[in-house]
Amino acid sequence: MRKVLLVFMFFTLFPFTHVLAEEQVYRIGTEKAFPPFSYLNQNGELQGLSIAVLERIADKNDVKFEFIPMDGKQAEEALRRGEIDGVAGVTYSIDKEKYMDFSTPYFTMSDSLVIPRRLKGEVENIEDLRDTHIVLKEDTAGLNTLINLRNNNFTVTTNQYNGLFMLWNGRADVFIGNKWTSYFFLDRYELEKQYVVLDIILDPADYAVAVQEGDEEFRQFLDKAIIDLKATGEMNQLVDFWTKGENEEEITRLKDFITILSIFMAIGGFILILIYIWNYRLKLAVNEHTKELTLLNEDLHYQRQRTADSNAFKDQIINNIDAGIITFDLNFMMTSCNSRALDILEWPQQEGIEQSPIFKEVRTQFYHDSAKQFVLHRNGQRKIIYYSLNEMYNSLENQAGYLLTIRDETEKVQLEQKLLTQEKLHALGQLVAGVAHEIRNPLTSIKTFINLIPRKIAQKDFQEMLVKHLPREVDRLNQIVTDLIDYARPSTPRIQPCSASELTTMLTFLHVTMKDEHIDFQLKVPDGLVFYIDPQQIRQVLLNILLNGVDAVKNVTGKRIELEMYHLDGECGEISIKDNGEGMSVEQQHHIFDPFYTTKAKGVGLGLTLSYHLVQENNGDISVTSTKEEGTRFVITLPIYREEDSLNEARSTRH
Repeated sequence: MRKVLLVFMFFTLFPFTHVLAEEQVYRIGTEKAFPPFSYLNQNGELQGLSIAVLERIADKNDVKFEFIPMDGKQAEEALRRGEIDGVAGVTYSIDKEKYMDFSTPYFTMSDSLVIPRRLKGEVENIEDLRDTHIVLKEDTAGLNTLINLRNNNFTVTTNQYNGLFMLWNGRADVFIGNKWTSYFFLDRYELEKQYVVLDIILDPADYAVAVQEGDEEFRQFLDKAIIDLKATGEMNQLVDFWTKGENEEEITRLKDFITILSIFMAIGGFILILIYIWNYRLKLAVNEHTKELTLLNEDLHYQRQRTADSNAFKDQIINNIDAGIITFDLNFMMTSCNSRALDILEWPQQEGIEQSPIFKEVRTQFYHDSAKQFVLHRNGQRKIIYYSLNEMYNSLENQAGYLLTIRDETEKVQLEQKLLTQEKLHALGQLVAGVAHEIRNPLTSIKTFINLIPRKIAQKDFQEMLVKHLPREVDRLNQIVTDLIDYARPSTPRIQPCSASELTTMLTFLHVTMKDEHIDFQLKVPDGLVFYIDPQQIRQVLLNILLNGVDAVKNVTGKRIELEMYHLDGECGEISIKDNGEGMSVEQQHHIFDPFYTTKAKGVGLGLTLSYHLVQENNGDISVTSTKEEGTRFVITLPIYREEDSLNEARSTRH
């Protein structure tokens, strides 16, 4: 530093005037295999940082340098003999200062270690080089430090290429030398993946230009030129250019690493943002689902409570209804039974209830749907039970078992019997009263005539009246007796096929009555309708109803009676008789089929009663609907003739 300051003061106080001859040529020795400082390119030309620095000095100071490629040791010997003026790229050492002078250094750096990649984790500092074979250049700055390490073998070479070559061939474990030179050769021979350059700090080395000892003029010239390049920043540019070129791959890898790291950091940051957003949304979703689950849990609790209440409610209903309920699985094993079933069957508990007599009949008869009667004799009493067995299905509509319903109908049957007996007695009383009333009228007339015979027998008018009225009253008594016999002991119907048209031909004589009474008689009979009835009995029924219709329309205008026959289904047909007469009240409709009930002045009241029984005897039914001042409609339902009826008729004929 003191030398640099003296040089600076000298040039400041005494402006230096270059005394060298114009276009002075200096012979400079340079190593030919010391990249990036000096080396031969593919064209055999010298280039490198040292060459570039001296060429820049030459351009600025009107001098010329002639570069002579040679090994470092050869160059130093040539300088001592005065064959050359200087040596570029020489590292400073105390030993060399004895026979040469050095310019201001233009580059300073520490040597690095080159090791096989397999030793990367084992070598981290100088101490780790013990017990290794080290190869290095003879002027390496840290040579004295390394010599102090124990158990080491050293090989010194004249240049770095030879040292690296020994490492590559396995004749050394470690190479110590310039980092940039190492990168250059590793890249050239594509050995970057096999070897690693470690930046372990060793003694730094100054790279300068060596001149002959005592050549102060040339040295000072170089010092000033180098200082000017450093001051203008040109030196840094040159250093960056050549060192970057040699270490471009490392820098590229570093940039790539930084780029990749930045990308990963950006991706990581983006992922963290996404995770934060996702976590936030997840938190919201979890809160929302938590609320939903809370509501669902409350709803589930409510539904469970409702289900429990419903089951309890159903149990109360089942155990308090009047019917007994027993369920079975598909193997007819009992699964449940209510308390009413135990009461009806008079069984103390559910266990063993399958031994009750009713279960034997249920299993053997296996009735479905329709109710069947079972008489249970228990404890000396007769109990009438109605039961029905139905199939049970689950929610998938697969059969899950059977449902047996039982009802105690004992009291109901007894009550029905009592009511039937009372009804019979009531009907008998009505019949007797009606018969007495109907017989009393003609008997009164006959008695009156008999009482008058002693006094008026000789009178001609009385005789004519007696002959005229007495037989009529006797005929009336006979008709009452005949109707009573027909009602009490109706004849067995002679069931046979009878077409609808054939049935209406029996009523032909009524057309005259309809015409005389100015009644619009409408007859609608379909083809192919054949009833399976007693034609005479049904004709009597139709005659009774039609004659009642004639009486009903007697006092109305626009008299009309309609008789229509039609198919009801595959088993029955219907006959409808409708008039627009005076109609009946609801009360009258309730008693219209009662014996001796009539609204006519001269009626007996057995016509519709007899008609009702005749329709019943022919396996049919009769109903009436009527509205006051609008008319009445009778509907008679009768069986129709089928092929199976003909087969049954043929069998009965053969027998």
